[in-house]
Amino acid sequence: METRQNTVRSLEDRIPYMKDQRRKKANRRLSTILILFAVLIALVVYMQTSVSDVKAVNVNGLSWLTEEYVLAGTDIDTSTKIVQVSPKEIERELRAVPGVKDVDVERSWYNIVTIDVEEEKMIAYSRTDQEEVAVLADGSLHPTGGITDPEKLKDGPLLREFTDKAELEKIATELEQVDDAMRARMSEIVFSKQDGESTRYEIYMNDGNTIQTPTFKLSQTVSKYGEIYENIPKGQRGTVVMDGGYYFVPYEKPKE
Repeated sequence: METRQNTVRSLEDRIPYMKDQRRKKANRRLSTILILFAVLIALVVYMQTSVSDVKAVNVNGLSWLTEEYVLAGTDIDTSTKIVQVSPKEIERELRAVPGVKDVDVERSWYNIVTIDVEEEKMIAYSRTDQEEVAVLADGSLHPTGGITDPEKLKDGPLLREFTDKAELEKIATELEQVDDAMRARMSEIVFSKQDGESTRYEIYMNDGNTIQTPTFKLSQTVSKYGEIYENIPKGQRGTVVMDGGYYFVPYEKPKE
């Protein structure tokens, strides 16, 4: 009988403790629900207000391209939500823009998007029916009309008769390997092929001479022109044929 009374008293003693534990558990559950609810409200407010807008788009590394031209290839501006900005997607879009060689995009917690651009090098010019365009190192064409500062236009030859895209890419690759000083001495390069002759380049130099060279390894052959020019008789102008070796053919025969 006494044992039974002790058990009853023990249960009675534990009831307040059990009630307290249930109350704490209920309070923790309620707190969790309230925190989640507050977070959801904060997210809704964040997404529906300008707090989540992109605050600034910084474009670095530009020399001859303009920020407006680069950003025209994307949908990003200061009305874009920062959570909608996908760096990988923007990089993919900008790498397809003529003039952009490579790009790296980052976004910060301060809602700032930073775009680091590596430009393609301008190495020559070409003419279309509408305008003069810059030929880039990858063989693509870029309208020069978008370049408002003439100082940003690089020196380079005018390309003529390059109607095939593969040939244009080939000459662009070769010219990229020619140093800037030598490339600036070139006035025009004509893609030439006559009956019974191999394909060759005719390069008109600003000093009045012409270089004829095969369409392979142009960068290697024209690099020797400076030394050859020093050995041309003073006052004479003519054609320097460079094909393995070289020889000089004056435009006019010297008077005897």
